[in-house]
Amino acid sequence: MKKKITVLLLVFVLLVASLGTLVAFTGCTDSGSEFKVGVLHINPVSSTSGYTYAHQQGILAAKNALGLSDSQIVVKDSLPDDQTDLINAAIEELIAEGCNMIIGTSFGYMEEMQAYAKQYPEIIFSHGTGYLDTYGEGQNNNMNNYFGRIYQVRYLSGLVAGLTTETNNIGYVVARGTDTAECTSGVNAFALGVQAVNPEAKVHVMILNSWFDPTNEKGFADTLIEDYDCDVITQHCDTEGPSSSAKEHNVYSIGYNSDMALAVADKGVERDPSVLTSVLWNWGAYYTQAIETAMKCFDEQGNFIGVDAWKEFGNYYGDYTDGLYELAPLSENCAEGTAEIVALVEEMMSKGTSEWDVFTNKALSFTKGEDGKYTVTQVDRQLKDNAGNDITEVTVANITGNMPYWVAGVEVHNQ
Repeated sequence: MKKKITVLLLVFVLLVASLGTLVAFTGCTDSGSEFKVGVLHINPVSSTSGYTYAHQQGILAAKNALGLSDSQIVVKDSLPDDQTDLINAAIEELIAEGCNMIIGTSFGYMEEMQAYAKQYPEIIFSHGTGYLDTYGEGQNNNMNNYFGRIYQVRYLSGLVAGLTTETNNIGYVVARGTDTAECTSGVNAFALGVQAVNPEAKVHVMILNSWFDPTNEKGFADTLIEDYDCDVITQHCDTEGPSSSAKEHNVYSIGYNSDMALAVADKGVERDPSVLTSVLWNWGAYYTQAIETAMKCFDEQGNFIGVDAWKEFGNYYGDYTDGLYELAPLSENCAEGTAEIVALVEEMMSKGTSEWDVFTNKALSFTKGEDGKYTVTQVDRQLKDNAGNDITEVTVANITGNMPYWVAGVEVHNQ
């Protein structure tokens, strides 16, 4: 009997080992263990919250999903996007190390990556948050830009802030101003969410003019709280500084990139309730698709066989239906009815932008019925900027590349 059990255990071990090999191989059917991915990060890869942390978690999710080994992911980090020499040197190191694909996670890497993509047509380049169209006759065709309609979740977080504020003053620390549509579309979507539930509230903005500035990320939040009576603080910046400031001042915050309720929690406390929620990126949803597609451009020995699969994949601009982003769990400090109202809009967003989108000429109106349940309706509206001018139709091109205005209800204090 003991011998029989031993044999069965041996068979089981062999079966598990075989399955493990199968799982690892399944992710590399197109280019095997020779395929190598290089990654450029603006902040230290050791970050435990914020921008780079969210991207690296996405890279690791793709690595696991595709069965890649540790040696197939090569990371270069702490690369400020205004340090051209450092960026170029890092890209050259990745090329020298045999990377078949190079991913750049910061906006400021765009021009350098485009230049190297032209020099190295047999390497796939994927650049985050950019807007350049690199496809077509005479173009690279081996480089894309990727981002998502994060403004949709910004709108949801605006609902949370608008329902919770008591002073009707909400602070927003943002990386860039009207020169960067990624930032203005986020602020504007947030403000429209606030106004949908609280027309009296204002969104007070301070601009960092940097993608990564830990000192001012916290310092500007301090100013918004102390000088402008903001009792909810949100952010488009890299660190937990604004949420830390809010906690210190006994007001509320809404985080970005990763779950700031975890980042600022005291030892022994799982989540800090001063963080109402966070706008989260699930970058693994993109990186898994992108890396898997890039693999199809190489054979099992890692030899380049053509860019057709990558061209077909193209530039990426995911929406709510892709699972690319979401709200973190709501704090117990959110106003009554917040979860129900957010859920109504999430349901609309899950049907795609043809159902409704943030920058259309339809505003959302919420009504609480006698049964205590909320309903949502779409009502006509004319979008206006904060100078009182009408805003014409907002296109994807405006959202990704050219939105040089703030909507009504936004006040900027250091532009």
